[in-house]
Amino acid sequence: MTDSIQGQRVSWLRGLAGTVLIPVVAAAGSIGVLTAWTDDLPDPTAVHFGPGGAADGFTSRAAAQWMPLLGLAFAVLLGGILLLLTRRDVRAARLGAAIASGTGTAVAVLPVGILAAQRGVSDAADASFAGWWLVPVVLVGILAAIAGSALVGRPDPAGVVTVAPPSDAARLALTDTETVVWTGTAAMPRWLAMVFAFVPIVIVVSAVWMASEDAAPMLLVAAVVGALLMGLALAPVHVVVDGRGLETRYVLTGGRRRIPLDEIARADAVSIGLINRYGGIGYRVGPDGVGLLVRPGAALRVTRGDGSKFTVSVDGADQAAAVLNSLAARGRIVK
Repeated sequence: MTDSIQGQRVSWLRGLAGTVLIPVVAAAGSIGVLTAWTDDLPDPTAVHFGPGGAADGFTSRAAAQWMPLLGLAFAVLLGGILLLLTRRDVRAARLGAAIASGTGTAVAVLPVGILAAQRGVSDAADASFAGWWLVPVVLVGILAAIAGSALVGRPDPAGVVTVAPPSDAARLALTDTETVVWTGTAAMPRWLAMVFAFVPIVIVVSAVWMASEDAAPMLLVAAVVGALLMGLALAPVHVVVDGRGLETRYVLTGGRRRIPLDEIARADAVSIGLINRYGGIGYRVGPDGVGLLVRPGAALRVTRGDGSKFTVSVDGADQAAAVLNSLAARGRIVK
């Protein structure tokens, strides 16, 4: 059975370091900067800005100084949940740490960008927030995600499998010289893609309505973003199984991803629901490892020699699993 293959566990020390260490440093640094700016900031200070960049939410200067702690709290909460779910699978834990560390750090440094424009301003109502401040915030978040993933640790390099897939794993009758290439695809249902596309439009329309601003420019932006999201969501995932192993191609994950044949311990066809152990649809992590799930339904799950799992939505997953197990069994010891 798949569960008999022991996974590479992540220690609590490494897991916590990967999820919260960078956000701790970012929150402490941001609080230090805001403390140094105390005399230059208005009281109260603006902490929220409407669609046009005008200040519409305020808090005391003392409270604003501690806003970076929100990023740390976010990293601790999200990182703790993801670590509980993924620490039995080092590859999933690395992705979970990247999400928690990157997002928590970005939230921790964002107040610096929000308050930087208010230095020397006597009335926070006159302040505005320039969107370009989000660029360095995002870049810092990306660097924190990379660092968090590295702190968790790397997968065991000795992941080569020498034993054939278990006898209960589906196979095809192939000769040692027979060449097989299997391809398949899967795409998100149109109704689900439309839901993803209309979410930003609804958010922007609601924000503009509450702010009583001119809706036309923001509606145009929301329509463009929604169209792009729907186009990306409808992009299919392509799966190739051959003598080199498993290859997936998907635009939202940066192109190709390959699992070499000699690292594959077994392959199985599984059924994924809309509500599942990965927490939904998309490129996600959960108790069952990493998942590239573009829709509910049939999926191919591959278990590596180090116990980590990768699941991808694809039509004909049972055929893909049988081909992959048959190719993986060649030249290996049969137990």
